[in-house]
Amino acid sequence: MNTPIPIEQLDELLGNRETAVARDLKLNLKRLLGEGSLQPVEGLLTLLALATSVEHPTLAAFARTELKHREVPENHVQEAAESAAIMAMLNHYYRFKHMVGKHDDYANAGLRMTALAKPAMGKERFEMLALAVSVLNGCENCIKAHEETLRSAGTTVNQIHDLARLAAVVKGLKTLLQTPV
Repeated sequence: MNTPIPIEQLDELLGNRETAVARDLKLNLKRLLGEGSLQPVEGLLTLLALATSVEHPTLAAFARTELKHREVPENHVQEAAESAAIMAMLNHYYRFKHMVGKHDDYANAGLRMTALAKPAMGKERFEMLALAVSVLNGCENCIKAHEETLRSAGTTVNQIHDLARLAAVVKGLKTLLQTPV
């Protein structure tokens, strides 16, 4: 089902703040989900992964509801939410490896990551989520690897850019909601 995302609900979900910063963040989220280059399901799966990663239950619930409305298989929805966990592990490990710069000493990660081999939602879609969460977590090596994989799979530069922007906006919204009114 490729129906538009009901972005008018986002004002209420995001706390009805009327500051200039809140308006900018809400407008950016609405534009990325409603007018961006991502298909609605791609945007919602990414939103779910990002919202789970930053522990934003309101956005996660919104994404889950909309994915259910679009009849996305439950195992895809659960995989999107859980992608935040596997990417948290990998992003933090590979940031360590990059920071110490002794790649020969840590040649084998030794971390189980078979979930990445055959994701239920498909490899390209999972890579989209992996890139977005990696942007959120600031893992340079992971960002580069996932961006290259997506380009090789035929994902457009605009889609990749929207994934990165969506990560940035979700991080901004989480930070905003931690700010007292």
